[in-house]
This record gives sequence, C-alpha cells and structure tokens, in this order.
Amino acid sequence: MLILVLILYFLSFLIIWQFVGYPTLMAIIARRNNPKAKDYSYHPFVSIIVPTYNEENVIDERIKNLNRLNYMDDNYEIIVVDSGSNDHTKEIVRRKIKENAEKPELKLLIEKERKGKASAINYGKRHSKGNIILVTDANSIFNKNVLKEIVPHFKNPKIGAVGGMYCITNNLKNSITQSESFYWDLEIIMRLGESKIDSACLFHGEINAWRKNIVNADTQALSEDLDMCISIRKKGYKIEYEPEAVVYEPSATNSSDQIKQRKRTSIGTIQNIFKYHSYFFLPRDIYTILTFPSHKTLAVMSPFIFILILACYAIISVFGMLEVVITHLLVTLSLFIFLFILLMNLKSKIIQNDSISKFKIKKIFHIIHYVILNEFLLLLAWKDFITGRYSVFWEKSASTRE
Repeated sequence: MLILVLILYFLSFLIIWQFVGYPTLMAIIARRNNPKAKDYSYHPFVSIIVPTYNEENVIDERIKNLNRLNYMDDNYEIIVVDSGSNDHTKEIVRRKIKENAEKPELKLLIEKERKGKASAINYGKRHSKGNIILVTDANSIFNKNVLKEIVPHFKNPKIGAVGGMYCITNNLKNSITQSESFYWDLEIIMRLGESKIDSACLFHGEINAWRKNIVNADTQALSEDLDMCISIRKKGYKIEYEPEAVVYEPSATNSSDQIKQRKRTSIGTIQNIFKYHSYFFLPRDIYTILTFPSHKTLAVMSPFIFILILACYAIISVFGMLEVVITHLLVTLSLFIFLFILLMNLKSKIIQNDSISKFKIKKIFHIIHYVILNEFLLLLAWKDFITGRYSVFWEKSASTRE
C-alpha cells in the first residue's frame, strides 16, 4: 500500500509540475533576466514564405501588411506558395504583383495539387534568395517591427531559429477565446524562460524564422513547426524567443474549430515524440532533460496520468483508506493553489495589458472547462494517431478567417 501511495503522490507531482510548477519556474527565470542587446544595423536578406490554400478572403490584406514592414525594402522578398487553390487566391496575388512595382519583390509559386504546408515551405525555400527564411500564415498579421526585431538574433552563429509572440485578436469575444488567450499567455512565459536558460521548446507556425541551410520541413509531419525546432536543436543550434516580434491572429470561436486545431497539434506532438525518441531517450542538455519533457511530453501524457490517479483512488478506497485519498487531495490542491497564485502574480508583471490576471470565479471555471476539453481531445488525438486516422492537410477553421 505504501508503494501505491508513493506512486499517487508522484503522479500528482507530475500534474502540478506540468500545469503550474514548470510555468512558474520559467516565469521566475524570465523575470530575473534582462533582454539581450541587439545590433539593429545587421540587415541580411530575408525571404518571407506564405503558404496558401483557398485564402481569397485574407491574402490581399496579408500582402499589404508584409509590404509595410519596418525593414529595408530591397532586403526582403515575399513568396506566396499556393497549393492547389480552387478559389481566386492566385488571381489576387498576380494582381498584387502587377501593383507591387517597387520593393519588396513579390513572387507567386504554384503547386498544382495540395501537398500540405511543409511541402509549400520546402518549395518556397528552393526558390528563395535569402539565407534566412521566415514562414507565416495567410490569415496572420505582423506588427511592423517583426523583421527588425527578429533578424539581429541571427548575428550570433549559434542561433538557428527565432520565434515571435503570438497574440489573439479576438481574446475577449467569448469564454473559448478568453481561455485560449490565457493558454497563450502561459506559452509566452514559458518560451521567455526557456530562451534565457537554453533554447525555446518550439516556435509558432504563424511566425518562425530560421537559417535556410540547416533544416527542411518534414512533409509527413502534422506539426512541421515543432518538427523543425527539434531538428534544429538536435543539430546544436539554439532557438530564441523574441517578444517584440508580434503576430496577430483570430482564435477559433467555437468548440468545433477548437477541436480541429487542438487535436491536430496534439497528434503532431505525439508524432514528433515517437520520431525523435532516440534523441530524447538519452538526455544530453537542458532541452532534452527539462524543456521538452516539461513543455510537451507531459502535456500529451496528462490524460493517462489523471486516469492513473483515479485508479489509485479507487484501489485505496477499496481497502477502506479513504482518509489517504482525502489527505492527498488536500495536499495536492493546496500546493496547486499556492503555485497558481504565485504564477498569476508573476504573469501580471511579465505580460503587458494582462486583462486576465484579475480573476473572477467565472473565468476560473472557463479555464477549468478548457483544460478538461483539452484532456479529452488528447485522448482523441492518441486514438487517431494509433489508428492512423490523420492527414498532413490542415482542416481549416472557418471562425479564424471571419
């Protein structure tokens, strides 16, 4: 019975570490380190790749946004890679090319059939002029200083990639988008801390820059952004996080679209864990010892940990030791609440305009609902991964393109 109790407390430690312990540690690290100095005179040529598939509603505004970046016009190009669109996306881009007589140069590359985002990235890379590639989505919007803030990091030859800050534009629309915004705030905190001590775990598919000659996108990967990060770190390069390079995008506003997005990214994470199992099996640096296991591995294993905790409760209760269960619950909840309060305090000091730091009971219930939904989606993701029911093609979320 003692062994069972020890297992129970170990499992609860893993849950506490995943949800509040590790984010709190990264928040403390992020608060105690000053931003690195940047050399803004460093202006290498950059190729911006925008993969598209039926993006006629957003591509015009996206090109306008990329044309207005605060960077030397003749030192970056915009490459739209269209993969089998059957709407007016290509026609709109061609019109913009005719209008875009001045720099930056705008190109249109066409894949006749849809092959997925990774294929479009590789195709765009083969036709790019820059030694630094920046990948983004058609329905995203950059703040004007994205290139200005990201590029100086690459002056350090040890930096292989740089990610920016992802911000939700409709974060106050409903409980779903508020909870999603809260999730991304914690991601900001973790990536800030990770970048300080070693390397950020991953970058966003909506804003990621990397050295052209060190990585290709895996066309079989569902989360090609995570796959590229692991590959880059495995080769000895570090991944920086740049909070001043901001990308804006609307979040899914309904549960159906949330399920599409979260289940796909979860399958992608599981896929990468199995693909790189030998790399993570023998920890060799902070990334493999602490960062990836805490940030990603525990996240996809948490539903099974919860199930095991409930199983331990059931077995202990059968032996008439209900007081052990009650004691465990009180200890676990007390520690969780303490760390959660500490995390929220740190979060309010790190995240500017932190609208969710002033908690209301209703918001806490929304976040709990969001967590339960994600745990359920993780189980669905495992089922689809095991049965092979997934595709490299994104199933678009209509509510993110309204």
